Amino acid sequence: MRMIVPTLVLALAACSPAPVPSPNASEAEPAPIESGITRAPTPSPTPITLGRVTEAAAAQVIGELRCAFLSDASDLLLVGAGDVDKASRATAVVMRGATPVLLTARAPGGFDAMAQGGSFTDAELTASITRGAPRETEHEGSSHTATLSVEAPGSAPVAIDGVWECGP
Repeated sequence: MRMIVPTLVLALAACSPAPVPSPNASEAEPAPIESGITRAPTPSPTPITLGRVTEAAAAQVIGELRCAFLSDASDLLLVGAGDVDKASRATAVVMRGATPVLLTARAPGGFDAMAQGGSFTDAELTASITRGAPRETEHEGSSHTATLSVEAPGSAPVAIDGVWECGP
């Protein structure tokens, strides 16, 4: 019987929960584990490079009336075309490097909507024209200061100042 009592006391002690620290007891926070592996820097996205729109590329846009974006350096960077039909969507072309990219207006409105600026897109690229102040012209069309903004997944967006001219 003497053996049973000490064994029973030890068994009960082994099954009892650990003592709970008082709420005021402060424990040191564990130190963070630092990795010995150095992280490679995240590469910056490459900027979108636009080339001058060629005559052959400009011929791809469909519509009766045209608009063109010329940079402040007088480079033709976007050509758009649209019909007077308000239900139609204008088309535009830019050169991504030396490759023409045909774009479609995001919203219908034909030529009138395109003349106000707007966005053109395809599966990989979006080009937006933001019109500014009107300029004097020597033709029956319109001319405004403008900014061409171009975005593409995995690339740094680009904004170029210039002129947005539209007319027959």
